[in-house]
Amino acid sequence: MTKHSIAVLSLLCATMSFSGCGRSQSFPPGMPKSYPAAITIIQDGQGLDGASVTLMPLDGSTWYASANTDAHGAAVLMTQGQYPGVVPGRYKILVTKRDTAPSTVVIPDPDIDPAGYSKALEQANKEVLESFDLIDPKYASVDAAPEEIEIIAGKNEKTIDVGKAVRIKTGRR
Repeated sequence: MTKHSIAVLSLLCATMSFSGCGRSQSFPPGMPKSYPAAITIIQDGQGLDGASVTLMPLDGSTWYASANTDAHGAAVLMTQGQYPGVVPGRYKILVTKRDTAPSTVVIPDPDIDPAGYSKALEQANKEVLESFDLIDPKYASVDAAPEEIEIIAGKNEKTIDVGKAVRIKTGRR
């Protein structure tokens, strides 16, 4: 983790702690107190930008947490993806990042080929695009993901190395 990442995470966590983790915001009825949590995702020795991080509760709770990583691989987690902090408990950490192959349909100029234009648009709307996992798929499965975290009162941080970059075809979407 770079000095910049540590400084940013420390500032964010201190701000969230000082503000009671945002308790002035309207929270849903019955939501327990939440605490700051940040996870940094490393791939090939660097912070991984654009990965989705989800904490799935292992105790049957419905209070999951999620966030996307920034350019340094840091994700500041939010309960239900919108309420600052994470409810205490044990969680499986899921990490995903996907890429979709670009469309191969060539759309002609409608002024030159109106029929071809209409046909190409119809084809593009039907096209099924290929999708690829950019992280080992085991990190996306509650049953196989190797990482867990216990959220406790106070500040919670963890760094996960997801290994080498991959490009595994997941099928079509």
